[in-house]
Amino acid sequence: MLEATFREPDWQEVQQEGLLDAARSDLLTPPKTINAYGLPALQLEQINEPKVRQLITAGERDEGRLLAVLGAWPASWPDGAAVSLSFLGINLGFRCDMVPRCVYCNQEPVDNRMTLTDWKELIRSLATTDGEGTYVSITGGEPLLFGESLWGQEGLVKEATQAGAACNVNSNALALTPRAAVGLVRSGLARMHVSLDSHQGEVQDAICRQSGRWRQVMRGICNLQIAKALLGAEHPIVHINCVLTRHNADDFPGLLRFLLDMKPLSEGRVNLDLDMHVIPVGGEQNDGLRLTAEGYRRFFEETWPEADAVWRGYQIERGVPEEQRRALHESVPFLSPFHRVRQRGDLLSWAERAAAGLPASLALTERCYVAPTQGFVLPDGSQYWCGGHTVSRPEPVGSVQDYSVQENLRRSLPQVGSYPSERCRNCAGATQAINQAVEARLRQTIRQWLNSDSLSPPDEQPSESSRP
Repeated sequence: MLEATFREPDWQEVQQEGLLDAARSDLLTPPKTINAYGLPALQLEQINEPKVRQLITAGERDEGRLLAVLGAWPASWPDGAAVSLSFLGINLGFRCDMVPRCVYCNQEPVDNRMTLTDWKELIRSLATTDGEGTYVSITGGEPLLFGESLWGQEGLVKEATQAGAACNVNSNALALTPRAAVGLVRSGLARMHVSLDSHQGEVQDAICRQSGRWRQVMRGICNLQIAKALLGAEHPIVHINCVLTRHNADDFPGLLRFLLDMKPLSEGRVNLDLDMHVIPVGGEQNDGLRLTAEGYRRFFEETWPEADAVWRGYQIERGVPEEQRRALHESVPFLSPFHRVRQRGDLLSWAERAAAGLPASLALTERCYVAPTQGFVLPDGSQYWCGGHTVSRPEPVGSVQDYSVQENLRRSLPQVGSYPSERCRNCAGATQAINQAVEARLRQTIRQWLNSDSLSPPDEQPSESSRP
């Protein structure tokens, strides 16, 4: 498939115009990102440590009550404390070249008020010089419709890379031409999430409601893989977003095998490229597409083991040492909507909620720890705490046309205490995982402080030098 794609005329044009040589001469490398798991915990510990230490000194030993204090964001940001972001999502616009739209599309457009200059200024505001920057995820609609304004030498991806922010683009890949692919690699794109729901053309075309769509998506994926190979780059890492519906649930092991066969060869290890992210279809209007509780049970108890056998065989093929081989859900981050986080219930309990469109309900933590370290901006400039809220649309944090992203977070901090709420029922798997990881770290910190305090005389505060 790669060789046939490379022989197409548009690749010959790219070579004849010297675009590959130009890209090699100034190829950018994706920056490192802030630790999204560590940042919320670090900030909460810095803000709330004195109060928790005081409670411990006064004799409080209940971990739950101490966690309620340590994990609570204050009503106002402490004077002098920096507002640091680990993640910023930006939706460039709701225009899409998938016409008609996919059967499960449930986006609710807003007016386009942000200009290219506005987006660039927003990205520049994230600039960092300490070597670790914000992770910027660009979505739509279809971001590639912005053409060179996205992937060109004056485009947003390069702007983010030069600001020290690793960049991701979510795309359907229809407009992922050879020219765009070279531009994205050249600009230092860190990751690209491509929508692909089936390895079978007729299934993908039915989901997209247009014949030939599977071939177009695959051509785009191949163009990016070719560009990476020709430029000697390992970026961007490509992830596949697979929306799980009644159309494609039974195809899952075949899609996995298909993607594994496309992975770059890496003897003795598993390459991260073309890993998959399975997303249960959401939206009330998609009830007819969603698996039933029995369907979800069957998927994880019958279909998933078939896929796991494919994965285990692949590890053997790649020469992964036996002691390093892992089950499928342990190996691919965020692949499984059930396994990716700790659930307060068994599979059947989760399946019932997933069938009702509430797959996140059994994994939500009691409070949202991550919200003040991230943001998401829609094309009208409205800013939300997260991508999930851009769908459920509670009160926005503010507008980036009035204040900076950081100032909006600072001004709206009192809202955080009300989350999670009903608006959070579609909380993303990554956000759930971060919240759970932050809570685990905060609990560990409390235990360390309790142990440290138990070694000190009752009337003596732990010294600065003894603090972890």
